[in-house]
This record gives sequence, C-alpha cells and structure tokens, in this order.
Amino acid sequence: MSNKFCFFKKNPKSIKDILGISGRIVKTGNKITVAGDLSYGGSKHVATALITMNKKYPDIRSAINLKYNKETISKLRKEKWVISSYDRNAEPKNTKTKEGSSIEWGVKYAIKNLKGPPDVIYHKGDFGKEPMIIIFAKTPTLIIEKISKLVI
Repeated sequence: MSNKFCFFKKNPKSIKDILGISGRIVKTGNKITVAGDLSYGGSKHVATALITMNKKYPDIRSAINLKYNKETISKLRKEKWVISSYDRNAEPKNTKTKEGSSIEWGVKYAIKNLKGPPDVIYHKGDFGKEPMIIIFAKTPTLIIEKISKLVI
C-alpha cells in the first residue's frame, strides 16, 4: 500500500497551504514507513483533490491516496461508505493536456450530483495515469479510523 496524505486547517488558497507527505507511506514487512518529508505543498495530487472537495464541502480537510485495487473498493462498499468515481476516458482533451487539471476535473465530476461529501473517490486510470483511490475525512484522525477498517 503506497500512500500520499494531506491535511490543512482552514481555507486553503493553494496546495502550498496544505501539509502533505512529499514521498509515500509504504508497508515494509509488518511496519509502516514514511518515505519522504512532511511539508507544505508536499503532495500535489492529493492536495489538489482536497482543495477541490473543500470548495463544495468545507468540513472535509484531510485525504489520503491509496493504490487502486478492486478488493479495496469491495471492502469499502461492504462498509457502506459513500463512494463516487470518474472515468478518465471521459476527461476532455483540453483538461488532459493541461498540467495539474485532471485531478480537479475528476473530483468535480465525481461530486457534482452528490448531496453530501463522499468518503471515497476513485478512478481506474488511463494511458499514463495511475489508477487511484482517495479517502476523504474531516480530520487526520478520522482518516486513520477509516483506513483501520480496511486492514482488519
């Protein structure tokens, strides 16, 4: 499981206002290792997803990116989490070619018809785009609680 993790206090203006891990969180044997530093602007993709989510749902201030796999999505469905997704193949060409705009487009697409914030947004990837799952919550503590349900 390789992850990127982010959190901010309130009203972020850019990814530089969001605290994130510049590397990854990885499982090494039975332990978890943080390979990178905690810094503002440390996780561009997750920070972009979080800012986009926060514009519609201001209470959502923390997120983590997980490697996509079908089994994880199945576990999340069994937990009755609110799950949304988007298809990278449906992404407009001008968005695909503009650096940094794919995640924003995807999150907006995934939440546009929802009445409340999703726990999860995922996509299955596209040419040159790694599939991913992003888990959202109000705080880092709630992110850890959610992830704990996945590993039990």
